[in-house]
Amino acid sequence: MTKRQKIWDVMFPLVFIWLCMAAVTVFLLLVTGLLVGEYDPERIYAKVRTLPMWISIATFGLTLFLQRNNYRADSMRFPLRDGGWKAWQAVCGCLCITFAGHVWSSLITGSGLEQVFTGYIRNAAPAFENQNLLLLIIGTVILGPMAEEMIFRGMLYRRAAYYTGAKAGMVISALCFGIYHGNAVQFLYALGLGFLLAFLYERSGDLRIAVAAHMSVNAWAVFGDPLIRKAAGGSVPAVCLAAEAAAAVFCFLPLYFRKKQTTV
Repeated sequence: MTKRQKIWDVMFPLVFIWLCMAAVTVFLLLVTGLLVGEYDPERIYAKVRTLPMWISIATFGLTLFLQRNNYRADSMRFPLRDGGWKAWQAVCGCLCITFAGHVWSSLITGSGLEQVFTGYIRNAAPAFENQNLLLLIIGTVILGPMAEEMIFRGMLYRRAAYYTGAKAGMVISALCFGIYHGNAVQFLYALGLGFLLAFLYERSGDLRIAVAAHMSVNAWAVFGDPLIRKAAGGSVPAVCLAAEAAAAVFCFLPLYFRKKQTTV
């Protein structure tokens, strides 16, 4: 296989989910526009606030359905050693990434980058505000992690790691995961989260653990973060972030050093 073919092989999952999202978006905008009598996308979104979530749900569902066979084939083409993790290790991995992800998200929010790079506030954030809770859970907490982990860790990371090695594969998959989110603020967040999820997948060898961790991160963003901010009067207290960071490190260390000991 040539270098160009390898690059395309690695990038194909990202291109596919992008195309899937574009096709679903155009189709649902056309159908919704006909139903509400509008042809301007901004007016359609204003009238049908749940449309972004329906687009996400349809995109993730279609991706899971169409790429399930390719994912199974990749499991044979690009073998990944099973880490043999026990239940407590899986729980530690999920908690580590949940806490680390929330700390990283809070730091980005507190840095003021959202005011510098306004694409997130203008385009991405409104898609999750005042949404139907059931749709938010289905799209963000359930289907989103399943589809994105299959694409970015189960396929893209496995291919990149096979061709370039595990460390480079983690970086490549994290970069692609960040680019996929489409704006500077979410790029930084998804870059860090994507690297941690790829690390978790590499160490555990079990995509179900990465999916569970991703679900936990998103569930914490939907339910936990708003509760903390409301209780604290608008922002996450520094002591809370420090406690989460310490908990993330506490959960990470036994996983990291246990793996090191078993491979010596």
